[in-house]
Amino acid sequence: MTEAAFHPTRWTLVLRASGEGAEAKAALSDLCAAYYAPVVAFIRRDGRGDDAAREKAHTFFATVLADGIGTPERKRGRFRGYLLGALKHFLSKQRDAALAEKRGGGAERVPIDAGTDTSPGLPLPAAPDDALIFDRAWAFTVIARALDALEAEHAEKATHFTTLKPWLDGAGDIPQADAARVLGLSETAVKVAIHRLRARFREFLRAEVAATVNDPADAADELRHLIEIVSAA
Repeated sequence: MTEAAFHPTRWTLVLRASGEGAEAKAALSDLCAAYYAPVVAFIRRDGRGDDAAREKAHTFFATVLADGIGTPERKRGRFRGYLLGALKHFLSKQRDAALAEKRGGGAERVPIDAGTDTSPGLPLPAAPDDALIFDRAWAFTVIARALDALEAEHAEKATHFTTLKPWLDGAGDIPQADAARVLGLSETAVKVAIHRLRARFREFLRAEVAATVNDPADAADELRHLIEIVSAA
């Protein structure tokens, strides 16, 4: 099974159409819905509660879907990078608007020379762990989506999946001999089943990652980064 069999070039479609057209907008909407959690996690980093973070995330995604993607960095070509950059820009604009309101509401502002202005329109000052917070939530979202897809594929073998699922992360909570008794299989058959389940999970994981990059060659690097982030968590 190829990566394209899962989510055919969703981000590539958005980039090629510059976010215009019904198909591209639908693809962008799907991606935004899929990667809602990393945005909420990033917004919560400054102390906002869950409800406030979710509300601001909804406003952010509504803005993205209404305004389109503009001109993303095509050389980078990764939805993860685009989304974090767009989010920082959005939060920066909101911060500037709130600051302007405190300074006098709708009063006319005298423009500052661009060479000395370090606030309007620029990304939020980056804390050392800013990207880490976002990437960690992104990584676990990718894993959760791949796991959900794998579980859906095994809907008709729910007991089989539930029994073997603990070994997807490398170790189960019960001896494989017990799993074999539950499933009515030999221990050798259980080992083979676990191996196949892990392989299938990796396929879903690669497919999910591939759907968020413009160049298929970037998928391996993106997956490697994801694994590093999770391993360090």
